[in-house]
Amino acid sequence: MGLDINSVLFLLAARKRGADFSNVLMIGRQDLNVYPAKMQQVLTQAGLAADLFAPGAPDTGFAEPFFKALGARKISALDASAFEGAEFVHDLNRPINDDLKQKFDLVYDGGTLEHVFNFPVALQNCLEMVNEGGRFITQTCANNWCGHGFYQFSPELFYNVLGDDNGFEVERMIIHMVGPYGRWYEVANPREIQSRVELFNSFPLQLLVQARRKRIVPLFAKTPQQSDYTPRWAGRSPELREPLLPARPQLAKILPGVARLRNVLKIGWKMWRGNSLANRKKFKPVKKSGQLAPLKIDL
Repeated sequence: MGLDINSVLFLLAARKRGADFSNVLMIGRQDLNVYPAKMQQVLTQAGLAADLFAPGAPDTGFAEPFFKALGARKISALDASAFEGAEFVHDLNRPINDDLKQKFDLVYDGGTLEHVFNFPVALQNCLEMVNEGGRFITQTCANNWCGHGFYQFSPELFYNVLGDDNGFEVERMIIHMVGPYGRWYEVANPREIQSRVELFNSFPLQLLVQARRKRIVPLFAKTPQQSDYTPRWAGRSPELREPLLPARPQLAKILPGVARLRNVLKIGWKMWRGNSLANRKKFKPVKKSGQLAPLKIDL
């Protein structure tokens, strides 16, 4: 569990957009996997104090100094054991106690939820701990993480769970390739574009999600459902999809082998065009600095 340069820039942008970091809870004590010299550069260019990352400064391998630079006055960690000094020891597979509910301005998950078997309970725990007006932010695995944990997640999941029924709204969702050099893409809401945001690619991707708790309501009182099914259940017209397999052309009667190859290439092109990061309806390239216009980072 830990912050890389992508999550650092995402959190800087969250602060710029109004997120309150006064009272932060980390789900698991977070490592900081960015060199102190780079953190000094990033913070200085963002107009924040960088003295906590000066040469010889303590604890720069952990995230607390960074959260302090973002304005945190209190920083806590919740973990299944106290092996890293967590202030709150709790198994996320089980519901939290009432004394932890609505307690924090920001709850940050940097790679824990995919490792918790009872994921709906673990996610509900994280959301319950956010106070009204506070934020839940997660960096978690999307494509090509098979075997990393129990799960890997889709944008549809977070757009539906972090929606109005549960008193939340997604303020931002980014998908990016693991490592410092991958581009950022803003991810569309499937409900808004009336299409599944499906994706295939050949390298590991992560999601960065920022959501605000607009109001306090009972969580999961209404079970989240995938957005393209609910209109059908309500009797509205289903989304019309172009058939993947084309009708048999005249060519199939004359040169069946060539026709099959043509169909395979056509299907492959349609899948790549519709379900890759090249689909600008679903994935819009954005600058890593978000709304931090003067921030330019040499990675």
